[in-house]
Formats: sequence, C-alpha cells, structure tokens
Amino acid sequence: MSSELTVVVTETAMGAAGVSLSAKGIRRATLFHQTVEAARNELKAFGATCPEEGSRREEIESLLVGYASGQGASLDDYPVDLERATGFQHDVWMHLRAIPRGETRSYGWMTTAVGKPPSAARAVGAACGANPVPLWLPCHRVVAADGSLHGFGGGLAMKRALLELEGALPRALSAEFDELVRG
Repeated sequence: MSSELTVVVTETAMGAAGVSLSAKGIRRATLFHQTVEAARNELKAFGATCPEEGSRREEIESLLVGYASGQGASLDDYPVDLERATGFQHDVWMHLRAIPRGETRSYGWMTTAVGKPPSAARAVGAACGANPVPLWLPCHRVVAADGSLHGFGGGLAMKRALLELEGALPRALSAEFDELVRG
C-alpha cells in the first residue's frame, strides 16, 4: 500500500461514520454524521484520497455498524496510526483504551495514569480534545471528577449518546441524539 490515506465510510444506526487509513492503521476517524458525504468530506479535508478496498474495509464497516447498533463491537483494539502525536498525546490517547466499554474515568484518573500531577488535568483534557481517532480511542469515556460531562468535540449530546450506547449512563428518555444526528 502506498503512503496515501484511504477512506472507509459507512451508514450505521447512529448515522454515517468513517475512517482514513494509512498502512499502519486509522489516522483519522469521524463521529456520526447526518450523511455519508459529510463524513467522507471530513476525512478528505485531512488528506484521505481514495476508497479503501478489501478486508480492512469490510472489517471497519462491520465494527462501526456493530458498535452503533449497540451489539458491543469493540473498536478499542483496531490499529491506529499516531505517528504525528506528541509523546504526551500518545500516552493520553493510548490510556483511553484502558477505560473499559461501559465505564468512565475522570480527567484526574487520566493524569495519574499517564504519570502526571493533578495539575495536568487541563493538559489531559486538551490532549483528549485533540484526539484524531474518536470512538477508536474512546475520549468520550473521560468525565469530570463529579461524573458530569465536559468537553467533547462532537458536543455533549453526542458524548451522552455514546456513553448511553455503551451502558455507562442510563438511556435518556428524550430523542436529543436522534435530533442532533438526523436533523
């Protein structure tokens, strides 16, 4: 495979989502969008150039569809390409995978996990916010010390929906997420 980034985008129960792939793994991932075209355009804006063909495409589509349907598909083990990350970002992002599906951890827990003092919680939050591979490196599982939801690139409604899907929060009685994703 050449050095170009390829694209896999698929429709799921939560909306369209996708990834751009290097030879090493996922370089960039989207959250859920209203359309396949919106997800594809996000990935193209970060350098993805052509559709992925073959077994990686099928595997990623299956994982995304299974995840979004609540079937418990684990995205946490698929290879990611973090060669552009700083050392600190890499540490934070890889520790996100230590948070089991259906659970959350605080920013304070993350600072301890990466060997930093409590005063580094904002830096951890910034690293989570710069995560280029959401869902696959589950930054949505990081919450405030009191359990409240803070900071998420896809918005707090999306963060809540992901945590509800994974069983970390009880399902909301509203259709807030459907309205957010489906418009």
